[in-house]
Amino acid sequence: MAATVWKGHVTFGLISIPVRMYSAARGERIAFHYLHGECNSRIRQQYFCPTCNRAVEREELVRGFEQEKEQYVLISEEEVEKVTPASARTMEILEFVEGAGIDPIYYDASYYLLPEEAGQKAYYLLMRTK
Repeated sequence: MAATVWKGHVTFGLISIPVRMYSAARGERIAFHYLHGECNSRIRQQYFCPTCNRAVEREELVRGFEQEKEQYVLISEEEVEKVTPASARTMEILEFVEGAGIDPIYYDASYYLLPEEAGQKAYYLLMRTK
């Protein structure tokens, strides 16, 4: 199954439909992995703290913005959530347009939406809209 690219709601008027977005096409590319030449085991990337001189687990990481050289302002996950725009979780349909009225530059990547179980009926009605 394809991985979810985005999860949110499609809204129009008073209707809100929970959906998941998936990439409709996968790019063709070859990816190589780094292996240990002696035993052919895949190499893992680790985070390393030079001050503590040890590997750091992902759970120990925090976000920070460099205010001045080596001076950081710490940012909590709650603060990131507060500044995330509402549009990050909602796509609002304002109007319908003919396909010919859309500049092809917007077709760079294609996606498809699938409704969550709770939104299947409303999604079906949206698809029937002309």
